[in-house]
Order: sequence, then structure tokens, then C-alpha cells
Amino acid sequence: MSNRISDAFLTGEKVYFRAFKEGDEQMLAQLENHPDPRSTLFYALPTTIEQQLEKTQKLIDDPNVILFTICKTEDNEPVGQTAFHRIDWIGRMAIFYIGIAEKENWSKGYGSEATRMMVDYGFNTVNLNRIQLHVAAENKGAVKVYERTGFKIEGTLREAMYHDGRYCDFYLMGLIRREWEKG
Repeated sequence: MSNRISDAFLTGEKVYFRAFKEGDEQMLAQLENHPDPRSTLFYALPTTIEQQLEKTQKLIDDPNVILFTICKTEDNEPVGQTAFHRIDWIGRMAIFYIGIAEKENWSKGYGSEATRMMVDYGFNTVNLNRIQLHVAAENKGAVKVYERTGFKIEGTLREAMYHDGRYCDFYLMGLIRREWEKG
């Protein structure tokens, strides 16, 4: 393993998290521009590398966001991004986000492990009590990953997003700390 793993903030078997660094904007532009990840994340507008740098800097500067680049432990290559957004420091709640950029990195366990790592970090380090997310109801693979992690479908946001010529339902999924601890 190269010494770049020394940048790791959190480490799992297949992936580790580190802070954003120069060069990650290439992967993020691919995440938002390439048809495969873009369609699962419902991005509708093209983005440039410069826009990704500006967007990421705003997230880094936001005290209610914790942002990580997801890297593979085997070769230290960045494969995605994960974050807690809209952290409510009083209510101890956050919204979870994850995106894996290249389709060839899907279904390899990177997203599943990163989701578990973020939930553990959120409850045991950040001291959150609730983590929630929104996911397209038709994204069965993601829903399954979230359910295996312990998230429960708490409601359906009917026709919440317009995508590919139609309105799509989204699930609101949530996980409470005591449910995770029982897990």
C-alpha cells in the first residue's frame, strides 16, 4: 500500500475516508456528469471541474457539513464522496449522502462499507442520535444497502423529483442510535 493511506481519517477493509484534496474534483465532476451515477443521484445540470472546486469549498466551509472522499484501500484511488449535511447540533440529527462515481466500482461493497462507517462515525464520534436520507424508491440496490445497515423506511415522498420524463417517489429513511446499538 502506498503511503497516501496516511491521509486516512477513517479506515475500513475496502475503503477509507480522507479529507478532500486537489484532484478529487475530477472524480466529483464525473460523479455528477456521467449518465450512470448522475441518473441514480438525480443530477440534472452539467458541472465543470471549477464548479466542483467552488461547491466543495462551500461544503468544507459549512459548519453543518462533514465531508469525506471515499478511497479504495487497495490502490488509494478516490471512488466517491460521502457526507453528513444539515447537521442539527442541538437535535443531534444529520442527513446522510453517498455517491460512488464510476459504475465499475458499484456492487463491490464500497458503498455498503462506507455507509456502515459513516453511521458508526455519526453515532459514536459525532454523537448524533438520528441519521436520515432520501433515496429514489426505484433504486432497489441502495434501499437494500440502507436497510441492511439498519435504516427503516419512514415515509414516501410521492412524486418528489422529476427525472427521465416522469415524477418519481422517494423514500425518507431513518436510523436512530439505539436501533443501531441493538443491531
